[in-house]
Amino acid sequence: MVFTSNIFLFLFLPVFLLVYYLVKDSWRSYVIVLGSYVFYAWWRPDFLLLFVGISYWNYWFGLLIKQRIDGGDKQTAFRLLSIGVIGDLAALGYFKYANFGVEVIAEVLQPLGINTFTLEHIILPLGISFYVFQALSYIVDIYRKDAEPTRRFVDFAAFIALFPQLIAGPILRYSLIDQQLKQRSHSLELFSLGAARFMLGFVKKVLIADSLAPLGAVILGESQPQMVDAWFGMFISLLQLYFDFSGYSDMAIGLGMMMGFRFAENFNQPLLCQSMTEFWRRWHLTLADFLRDYVYLPLIRSRTLKAEGALFCTMLLSGFWHGASFAYILFGLYFAVLMLLERRFNLVTKVNGPYRLWRNILALVVLCGVMPFFITGDTDHALNLLTGMYGLRGIGSLDAYFVETSSMTVAFTGLALVWIALAGRVNLRYYAGHKQGYWMQHVGGLSMLLLWAGFGLSLSRLAANSFSPFLYFQF
Repeated sequence: MVFTSNIFLFLFLPVFLLVYYLVKDSWRSYVIVLGSYVFYAWWRPDFLLLFVGISYWNYWFGLLIKQRIDGGDKQTAFRLLSIGVIGDLAALGYFKYANFGVEVIAEVLQPLGINTFTLEHIILPLGISFYVFQALSYIVDIYRKDAEPTRRFVDFAAFIALFPQLIAGPILRYSLIDQQLKQRSHSLELFSLGAARFMLGFVKKVLIADSLAPLGAVILGESQPQMVDAWFGMFISLLQLYFDFSGYSDMAIGLGMMMGFRFAENFNQPLLCQSMTEFWRRWHLTLADFLRDYVYLPLIRSRTLKAEGALFCTMLLSGFWHGASFAYILFGLYFAVLMLLERRFNLVTKVNGPYRLWRNILALVVLCGVMPFFITGDTDHALNLLTGMYGLRGIGSLDAYFVETSSMTVAFTGLALVWIALAGRVNLRYYAGHKQGYWMQHVGGLSMLLLWAGFGLSLSRLAANSFSPFLYFQF
């Protein structure tokens, strides 16, 4: 089940919210768990067993680790933590990387004449990269004494299973949400703000991202792309990815508000970046924070690596996290090298620093230079696109894009560019914390009318076309 489907909008969500607000506070965690399990099982009921198993695994290890910590036996607590983490990573590794590992081994041994075994194609469970990371953060935070384990399994299950962010984030941290699981405020203002945020994300996904998709598909289908076509296609694909993923995050955050939760922001105008380091600090913020706190800083504090080595390993891991492919590994390697070079030559720009258009354009050009690896997930396909981008097949033209492109697609492409330009004047910190009311108070009137109009147009488009899955579901 996805947010941009009729079954979710007109059946699941109304029924869930009705039941959620009719029951007393102490029962709402049960409603969240039951509703989230139905939401997840709608895709594949059998994978719900894995989901529940990982929840139980980390819940009990959290209690055991806490027991040993309180008893002063930190050594045993660390061993329990290690077993818990290994179990989580084993589940993630099997479903996400087993096929890739077997293929690599086969390619290495084939020249030696050694036949290797093969695996049946292993289906990747939706959201496994996200909910495994959340489970990991729980037991690590308990070991670090940054969080207290919950005594009710239903509360922990609700934390892992929260359907708004279950499939593609934002990645939740138990230490930042445990109090909200115990007690949270509900108000008409917060619910209204959440509904508006959901509609905003819905418009970004259905009207903009899905309108850009046909243009992006043109370059992916080209066997011999030329320079102008390839660069234009990569930029359009980048726009599509941004509006698709940020649209999902907006909908997830909005649904959380409608349930009384305040999730962390996941984007901060990343396409206005002026360096690769700044892009990383603006894109998929909850993943960046997770890798910083659970990989980068521990490597430095343990003196395993210096800052440069820790950064290199962290960025390489970020590429591997996105997918089991050499293309994603090269994507992480590309970022690692560029971010180290920016540090070395003092080219790192700050998120709140002065804006320079030429720096922004240069950063986007550099970013598009690695997007073929990320968009395709295939090294050969990416190298084919890069060959065209470097002009090795000629200059080309944009005729292929506009032969069958509708005026509606062109209009929404223009809207995407205007949206990015205007985003520079909006500070996203007003979406979060105690300033959440800012958006409703200062972006009202005409803006709200436009939002409702866009949402209505999105619904009509959804009725005319089948929904398309979110791009980050593949991770």
